[in-house]
Amino acid sequence: MTFLSIADRDRLHSLSWYMSARQTALRSALSFRTPLSVTDLADMRVHYSGYFLNLLAATELFREKTTSWSNDFEAKLYARFVFDGFQDGKANYSYIRELRNAVIHRGLDIVSAAHVDGCFPMIYAEPKIQNRLRTETFFAFGKYLLNVIEKCELVIGPVMLDCLNAAGIFEAEIDTAAAVAEFREAIEQAHSIPKHFKEMALVMEFKPEWAVDAHNAAMAKLREALVPCNTTKSLAS
Repeated sequence: MTFLSIADRDRLHSLSWYMSARQTALRSALSFRTPLSVTDLADMRVHYSGYFLNLLAATELFREKTTSWSNDFEAKLYARFVFDGFQDGKANYSYIRELRNAVIHRGLDIVSAAHVDGCFPMIYAEPKIQNRLRTETFFAFGKYLLNVIEKCELVIGPVMLDCLNAAGIFEAEIDTAAAVAEFREAIEQAHSIPKHFKEMALVMEFKPEWAVDAHNAAMAKLREALVPCNTTKSLAS
């Protein structure tokens, strides 16, 4: 039986957070309809930017190659992140990565141009993005930002899920003794818990099965976070 290390478990929790946050960001971004106020435009920019910030943070957890479940992520992603007219998966990934970098480091306004379809603002994708040194240029694999997002959703989450399944992550167990010790250490070190409440918590029995239940719930949440977002329904006015 495979056991997850605490470090691997924490990375999986981070992955779940990033992918859940990207769902929230996209859902919020796609909720806007015209007419748009100045505040609406600013909020829409934040949410579309947030989608890519969180999505790319999740991919980079895999690209660190510090875990057994991420070793072949890049190869699988590049092989599947290809589309009609855009057959270089590595270049396609580099486009969204440099798009994220431009948002973070250069203040790119990701919603600077659009046309209105009914009352839905169709944001144009930045046609091309350069790396920081301006030595490489990567091209959008869709006319609209939503086209790019739809293709990201089609591939990235499923590739992550394949990698996790191949590594047996969802069948792996946790070290319950270590989990109990970690709980007690967290209580002892928590600066926001009054001393008398800490004393009460530390004398309580922390049952190992509680840690197992919490882990299983976290893994179910991770599976849900990896599900591709349904962008079609979001377009309904």
